[in-house]
Amino acid sequence: MVLRLIEKIHKPKIKNVCRIKLYDFWGRKIKMNTVCFNAEKFYRIACDYFHYESNVKQAKKYVNLALKNAPYHLKSLILKGEIFLSEKKTKSALNIFKKALKISPNDTFCILWLAKTYNALQEQDISLHYLDKILTQNIQDKEFLSECYKLKINILINLNQYKKAENILKTLNYSLYSNDIFHLEENFYKTLQNKKSPETKEQRRILHVNF
Repeated sequence: MVLRLIEKIHKPKIKNVCRIKLYDFWGRKIKMNTVCFNAEKFYRIACDYFHYESNVKQAKKYVNLALKNAPYHLKSLILKGEIFLSEKKTKSALNIFKKALKISPNDTFCILWLAKTYNALQEQDISLHYLDKILTQNIQDKEFLSECYKLKINILINLNQYKKAENILKTLNYSLYSNDIFHLEENFYKTLQNKKSPETKEQRRILHVNF
Protein backbone atom coordinates (compact mmCIF):
# COMPACT_ATOMS: atom_id res chain seq x y z
CA MET A 1 0.00 0.00 0.00
CA VAL A 2 1.34 3.42 -0.95
CA LEU A 3 1.31 6.02 1.79
CA ARG A 4 1.37 9.74 1.34
CA LEU A 5 1.99 12.28 4.08
CA ILE A 6 -0.33 15.27 4.25
CA GLU A 7 0.20 18.15 6.63
CA LYS A 8 -2.95 19.89 7.79
CA ILE A 9 -3.71 22.74 10.13
CA HIS A 10 -6.60 21.92 12.44
CA LYS A 11 -8.54 24.09 14.82
CA PRO A 12 -8.78 21.96 17.96
CA LYS A 13 -9.45 23.23 21.45
CA ILE A 14 -5.81 24.33 21.73
CA LYS A 15 -5.05 27.11 19.24
CA ASN A 16 -2.16 27.14 16.75
CA VAL A 17 -1.31 23.46 17.11
CA CYS A 18 0.13 21.92 13.97
CA ARG A 19 -0.76 18.25 13.71
CA ILE A 20 0.35 15.65 11.18
CA LYS A 21 -1.98 13.00 9.81
CA LEU A 22 -1.28 10.04 7.53
CA TYR A 23 -3.50 9.18 4.58
CA ASP A 24 -3.29 6.22 2.26
CA PHE A 25 -3.22 6.50 -1.54
CA TRP A 26 -7.00 6.79 -1.70
CA GLY A 27 -7.19 9.57 0.86
CA ARG A 28 -8.39 7.41 3.73
CA LYS A 29 -7.08 8.54 7.12
CA ILE A 30 -4.73 6.16 8.93
CA LYS A 31 -5.08 6.21 12.70
CA MET A 32 -2.02 7.43 14.59
CA ASN A 33 -1.13 9.45 17.64
CA THR A 34 -1.06 13.14 16.77
CA VAL A 35 2.08 14.99 17.78
CA CYS A 36 2.90 18.67 17.69
CA PHE A 37 6.20 18.46 15.84
CA ASN A 38 7.15 22.08 16.39
CA ALA A 39 6.70 21.76 20.14
CA GLU A 40 8.67 18.51 20.18
CA LYS A 41 11.47 20.11 18.18
CA PHE A 42 11.73 23.14 20.49
CA TYR A 43 11.49 20.88 23.55
CA ARG A 44 14.46 18.79 22.41
CA ILE A 45 16.56 21.89 21.76
CA ALA A 46 15.64 23.25 25.21
CA CYS A 47 16.44 19.90 26.80
CA ASP A 48 19.91 19.84 25.20
CA TYR A 49 20.65 23.39 26.35
CA PHE A 50 19.51 22.66 29.90
CA HIS A 51 20.86 19.17 30.55
CA TYR A 52 23.99 19.08 28.40
CA GLU A 53 25.16 22.68 28.17
CA SER A 54 23.74 24.13 31.42
CA ASN A 55 22.54 27.12 29.42
CA VAL A 56 19.41 28.11 31.33
CA LYS A 57 18.75 31.24 29.27
CA GLN A 58 18.57 29.36 25.97
CA ALA A 59 16.68 26.49 27.56
CA LYS A 60 14.00 28.91 28.78
CA LYS A 61 13.79 30.50 25.35
CA TYR A 62 13.11 27.22 23.55
CA VAL A 63 10.87 25.64 26.17
CA ASN A 64 8.69 28.77 26.01
CA LEU A 65 8.57 28.42 22.21
CA ALA A 66 7.49 24.80 22.64
CA LEU A 67 4.72 25.81 25.01
CA LYS A 68 3.68 28.66 22.74
CA ASN A 69 3.07 26.06 20.02
CA ALA A 70 1.44 23.56 22.36
CA PRO A 71 0.50 24.90 25.82
CA TYR A 72 -0.23 21.39 27.08
CA HIS A 73 2.95 19.70 25.84
CA LEU A 74 3.69 17.55 28.91
CA LYS A 75 7.46 17.15 28.52
CA SER A 76 7.91 20.88 28.00
CA LEU A 77 5.90 21.68 31.11
CA ILE A 78 8.01 19.28 33.19
CA LEU A 79 11.21 20.74 31.77
CA LYS A 80 10.04 24.27 32.55
CA GLY A 81 9.39 23.13 36.13
CA GLU A 82 12.93 21.73 36.30
CA ILE A 83 14.29 25.06 35.08
CA PHE A 84 12.32 26.92 37.76
CA LEU A 85 13.76 24.59 40.41
CA SER A 86 17.29 25.26 39.16
CA GLU A 87 16.57 28.98 39.62
CA LYS A 88 15.23 28.39 43.17
CA LYS A 89 11.75 29.43 42.02
CA THR A 90 10.18 26.57 43.92
CA LYS A 91 6.59 27.80 44.04
CA SER A 92 6.60 28.54 40.31
CA ALA A 93 7.92 25.02 39.71
CA LEU A 94 5.16 23.60 41.90
CA ASN A 95 2.45 25.36 39.89
CA ILE A 96 3.91 24.04 36.63
CA PHE A 97 4.12 20.45 37.89
CA LYS A 98 0.54 20.64 39.18
CA LYS A 99 -0.59 21.79 35.75
CA ALA A 100 1.32 18.92 34.14
CA LEU A 101 -0.24 16.40 36.51
CA LYS A 102 -3.74 17.55 35.56
CA ILE A 103 -2.90 16.76 31.94
CA SER A 104 -1.47 13.33 32.76
CA PRO A 105 -2.43 12.22 36.31
CA ASN A 106 -0.47 8.95 36.11
CA ASP A 107 2.79 10.31 34.70
CA THR A 108 5.41 8.98 37.12
CA PHE A 109 8.10 11.50 36.13
CA CYS A 110 5.74 14.37 36.87
CA ILE A 111 4.78 12.79 40.20
CA LEU A 112 8.44 12.40 41.14
CA TRP A 113 9.14 16.07 40.37
CA LEU A 114 6.16 17.04 42.51
CA ALA A 115 7.61 14.95 45.34
CA LYS A 116 11.00 16.66 44.93
CA THR A 117 9.37 20.09 44.90
CA TYR A 118 7.30 19.49 48.03
CA ASN A 119 10.43 18.20 49.75
CA ALA A 120 12.23 21.42 48.80
CA LEU A 121 9.31 23.33 50.35
CA GLN A 122 9.73 21.30 53.58
CA GLU A 123 6.39 19.59 52.96
CA GLN A 124 7.78 16.10 53.56
CA ASP A 125 4.46 14.39 54.28
CA ILE A 126 3.06 15.47 50.92
CA SER A 127 6.31 14.47 49.24
CA LEU A 128 6.07 10.97 50.77
CA HIS A 129 2.45 10.74 49.63
CA TYR A 130 3.47 11.30 46.00
CA LEU A 131 6.41 8.91 46.26
CA ASP A 132 4.10 6.19 47.56
CA LYS A 133 1.87 6.74 44.52
CA ILE A 134 4.85 5.80 42.37
CA LEU A 135 6.23 2.97 44.49
CA THR A 136 2.90 1.13 44.68
CA GLN A 137 2.93 0.76 40.89
CA ASN A 138 4.57 -2.06 38.97
CA ILE A 139 7.49 -0.07 37.54
CA GLN A 140 10.31 -1.90 35.77
CA ASP A 141 12.71 1.02 35.32
CA LYS A 142 15.26 0.27 38.06
CA GLU A 143 17.19 3.52 37.65
CA PHE A 144 14.00 5.53 38.06
CA LEU A 145 13.01 3.46 41.09
CA SER A 146 16.44 4.00 42.61
CA GLU A 147 15.93 7.76 42.42
CA CYS A 148 12.52 7.42 44.08
CA TYR A 149 13.81 5.24 46.90
CA LYS A 150 16.81 7.51 47.44
CA LEU A 151 14.50 10.51 47.91
CA LYS A 152 12.14 8.60 50.22
CA ILE A 153 14.95 7.27 52.41
CA ASN A 154 16.52 10.74 52.67
CA ILE A 155 13.19 12.23 53.72
CA LEU A 156 12.69 9.55 56.37
CA ILE A 157 16.20 10.16 57.70
CA ASN A 158 15.51 13.91 57.94
CA LEU A 159 12.31 13.09 59.83
CA ASN A 160 14.35 10.86 62.19
CA GLN A 161 12.36 7.83 61.05
CA TYR A 162 15.43 5.62 60.81
CA LYS A 163 13.64 2.32 61.37
CA LYS A 164 11.27 2.93 58.46
CA ALA A 165 14.19 3.84 56.22
CA GLU A 166 16.10 0.73 57.26
CA ASN A 167 13.06 -1.48 56.66
CA ILE A 168 12.78 -0.13 53.12
CA LEU A 169 16.44 -0.97 52.46
CA LYS A 170 15.79 -4.56 53.57
CA THR A 171 13.07 -4.99 50.92
CA LEU A 172 15.11 -3.85 47.91
CA ASN A 173 16.90 -7.12 47.10
CA TYR A 174 15.41 -7.61 43.64
CA SER A 175 13.81 -4.22 42.98
CA LEU A 176 17.02 -2.34 42.11
CA TYR A 177 20.46 -2.98 40.71
CA SER A 178 22.83 -4.34 43.37
CA ASN A 179 25.18 -1.38 42.89
CA ASP A 180 22.36 1.09 43.56
CA ILE A 181 21.32 -0.83 46.68
CA PHE A 182 24.91 -0.74 47.91
CA HIS A 183 25.08 3.06 47.51
CA LEU A 184 21.71 3.55 49.22
CA GLU A 185 22.79 1.41 52.16
CA GLU A 186 26.20 3.07 52.36
CA ASN A 187 24.64 6.54 52.36
CA PHE A 188 22.07 5.51 54.99
CA TYR A 189 24.57 4.08 57.46
CA LYS A 190 27.05 6.92 56.93
CA THR A 191 24.31 9.48 57.55
CA LEU A 192 23.17 7.56 60.60
CA GLN A 193 26.70 7.46 61.96
CA ASN A 194 27.23 11.20 61.33
CA LYS A 195 24.01 12.03 63.17
CA LYS A 196 25.07 9.94 66.16
CA SER A 197 28.74 10.98 66.26
CA PRO A 198 28.32 14.56 67.64
CA GLU A 199 26.42 13.20 70.63
CA THR A 200 29.06 10.51 71.16
CA LYS A 201 31.87 13.07 71.04
CA GLU A 202 30.07 15.27 73.56
CA GLN A 203 29.59 12.31 75.88
CA ARG A 204 33.29 11.45 75.58
CA ARG A 205 34.27 15.05 76.40
CA ILE A 206 32.08 15.04 79.52
CA LEU A 207 33.46 11.68 80.61
CA HIS A 208 37.00 12.93 80.11
CA VAL A 209 36.35 16.06 82.21
CA ASN A 210 34.67 14.06 84.97
CA PHE A 211 37.58 11.69 85.08
